[in-house]
Amino acid sequence: MRTMLIYGATGKAGRLVMERALERGWAVAAFVRNPDKVSEALRAKVTVIKGDLCDAAAVSAAVRSSRPDAIVDASSALPFGHAKGQPANNADRSIFTKATVEALEAEGRLADCVMVIVGGQLLPEPGGTIEKRLVAALAWVIRNVAARKAWAEAEAWVRWCFEGAPPAFRFVYARLGQMVEQPSRGTLRAEPTENNIQHGSASYCDVADALVKLAGDAEHTWERKALFFNYAGAAG
Repeated sequence: MRTMLIYGATGKAGRLVMERALERGWAVAAFVRNPDKVSEALRAKVTVIKGDLCDAAAVSAAVRSSRPDAIVDASSALPFGHAKGQPANNADRSIFTKATVEALEAEGRLADCVMVIVGGQLLPEPGGTIEKRLVAALAWVIRNVAARKAWAEAEAWVRWCFEGAPPAFRFVYARLGQMVEQPSRGTLRAEPTENNIQHGSASYCDVADALVKLAGDAEHTWERKALFFNYAGAAG
């Protein structure tokens, strides 16, 4: 049985990722600060690992103990650009991403595990663009006025993933826009970020389903790439 380790498992997206992964036959390990936030029904089905994403040693121990085939980072651990309705997280994504990679590498499993990272529209991959004018304007304000240090740190982290991490590091960078709590609106399709944007909002449950599918993509279609999710027929 494949195992999925989830960061941010008690958030809106993370909780639904847990549910969808279980439905698709994954064994699930949930890395959480507060186990009490995991519902009783889910606690009976998943392995709950208590820890803080700010603690590199705890992250490393979780990776080693769970031996995941996939990791979904739904922590929204950026001080900006997280999906609407999803609170910001004070964890340093650089710390726990590098701790994850180092743990997998030490175990000789770096090529055996893919990390699906939930990012935001504000922080593009190296060479990527921000196609919406309002989003681009907000990104400019954050980068140059409101949170220059945080922006620089986040930008360095993204660049490390694409350019500085070991070549065997398997990851997908999903640049999600607005997510809303509503019933399923259908299947989201993955699209490259170049000359593209997320058109409108996406349902949390559909996003969770798409993330789990990415984690199990046997053809490695989107690895070391960035993407948006859109519904069929969506247009700007």
